[in-house]
Amino acid sequence: MIWMKSLRAVALAASLLSCAAASAETVRVNYIPIADVTPLFVAIDKGYFTAEGLTIVPTPSTGGAAGIPGLMAGAFDVMYGNVVSTMLAQQQGFKLEVISAGTKQTENPVNTNGLVARAGESVKTGKDLEGKTVAVNTRNGIIWLFARAWIAKTGGDPSKVTFKEVPFPQMPDALRGKQVDAAFMVNPFFNAAIGDPKTFAFVAAPYRVVQPGVEVGHYICTQEYYAEHRETIAKYYRAFRKGVQWYNAHLKSPDLIPIISGFTKMKPELVATLNLQPLPETIDLDAVATTVKLMKDAGLLTKDIDLKGMTNPAALK
Repeated sequence: MIWMKSLRAVALAASLLSCAAASAETVRVNYIPIADVTPLFVAIDKGYFTAEGLTIVPTPSTGGAAGIPGLMAGAFDVMYGNVVSTMLAQQQGFKLEVISAGTKQTENPVNTNGLVARAGESVKTGKDLEGKTVAVNTRNGIIWLFARAWIAKTGGDPSKVTFKEVPFPQMPDALRGKQVDAAFMVNPFFNAAIGDPKTFAFVAAPYRVVQPGVEVGHYICTQEYYAEHRETIAKYYRAFRKGVQWYNAHLKSPDLIPIISGFTKMKPELVATLNLQPLPETIDLDAVATTVKLMKDAGLLTKDIDLKGMTNPAALK
């Protein structure tokens, strides 16, 4: 009789697990393969999404400007994108909801992104880039905006600079092969590049120069999806925030190496050399408002944006 009870207990447990698996909701997430999205993959790896009854299906892209059309078409449910692309899309009538923080430039003294040129070439100011080509991941995105703003702030004319779209992972090769003269890189590719001083040289950190504390990126969905899946978004947010907390508490941990290597496809030995910055748990609307003003000054935005109205309240506290 004891074995019968044990058998029933095993069968019941298997049945419960089967039901849980069957009821798990799938959330398709579009991301850029850069270090800033590590908390997403931490939350997947540590089972935080699974504990909330969610199955995450991640798909990479080159940036927010490229990903938003797919989001609006229903190709995925949530995406990581930059603030500039989100605000441009909102102005154009795409109704988006910011559901969680993504990236914020911190006061960390170590640079984790910046303009990089070839070693031995005299590129120190925006003036030096006139008549040259600069790699950005997408046009009309935050990398493009801040590259232009830095060029203008350091004596150059952005209209005299050619901006070429190059995915982040391909920027080092494009620079090495003289397809571009400089590239605005982010980690893990930035650290890998400047770690090779015979080939590459650090030029400047546009985010720090133009807007210290800038809110660079965040996770978004359509307002329609947000309205129809409030509980799903609440679960997603709880699990993702745990991923951020674990990540921030383990910036120097070797446990991060296989996670980052896995989604960036970068060799583990290179990942081990990265300088990782803490990532935000909440959204800084004041910082976003400053970037919106910069966009208006650049002529990218002509309308006011209701920032609070398009932001998940949970992500503000």
